[in-house]
Amino acid sequence: MGAVTLTLSDYDPGFTVPSHAHARPYFCYVSAGDFREHGVGGSYAASRGMLLFHPATDTHADEFGAAGGRCFNIEIGASVDIARDAGVVRGRAVRYAAELHREMRAWDAASAVVVEGLTAALVARAEFAHGLDVDRGRERAAPSVRRAPAELARAAERLREDPCNPPSLELLANESGISVIAFARAFRRQYGAGVGAFVRAERVKLARSELVKSRKTVSAIAAELGFADQAHLTRVFREATGWTPAAFRRAMLA
Repeated sequence: MGAVTLTLSDYDPGFTVPSHAHARPYFCYVSAGDFREHGVGGSYAASRGMLLFHPATDTHADEFGAAGGRCFNIEIGASVDIARDAGVVRGRAVRYAAELHREMRAWDAASAVVVEGLTAALVARAEFAHGLDVDRGRERAAPSVRRAPAELARAAERLREDPCNPPSLELLANESGISVIAFARAFRRQYGAGVGAFVRAERVKLARSELVKSRKTVSAIAAELGFADQAHLTRVFREATGWTPAAFRRAMLA
C-alpha cells in the first residue's frame, strides 16, 4: 500500500532462515509460534505477540521452535529513516501492529487508508527496548506539527464525501503540506481517532442509514459499502454500536 508493504509468512517447526538482510526497514510482529534471532548485536528469543524492528540492510538469521511460527512484516518506505538498531519494540506500537495484522486478514475497500494510518501511528509510537532511549526511538523525520482546524476539516470532509473510496493518507498529507506521520498525529489529535478509524465510523453511519431506510439484505449492504463480506460488516458494526446489523434494524423498525 503505497510506501508500506505487508507480508505474512508461515514457517515450519524447526525451520532455519539463513543469514539475510532486507533493503528497507521493517517491523516484524510475531503472530504465532516462536524463534530465536541471531544478529550483529547478539541473539534473543521472540515469541507470539512480540514486535521486532530491523533497520535496512541489518543482517540476521532465525531458528524456529518446535511449533514453527508466523511472522507479519510491516516494511516501511525508504523515505522514512528510523535511526535505530535492531531489537524489540514496546509500547502502543505493538497494538498498532496487531491491528495491522487483523486488517490484512479482513481486507476491504477502506483498508488502504487504514493501513497508512496505522503504520504512521506505529512508527510514531515505537518505543525501543534493549536500553535505547525511548524519546530518541521515535521517528525523527516527523516533528509535531499543529495543523489549523480548517485544514484538518477540509481533509475530514474529503473522507466523508466517499468513505468507501477514501483518498490516500499520503495525498491528504501532501495537500496539507506536511509529512504523513505529522498529518496522522494532527488528525488524531483533532478528531480523537486515526484516519482509518474515522473512515470506518463514516461507513458505519452509511450502514445504519441503509439498514433503516432500505430493504436491502445485510450482505448486499456489506458489498455496496466495500466490506469484505457480511461477517466483516457485522464485526465492525458491532464494535462501533454494540448491535449486530440485523438486531439494529429490528430495533429501529419495531
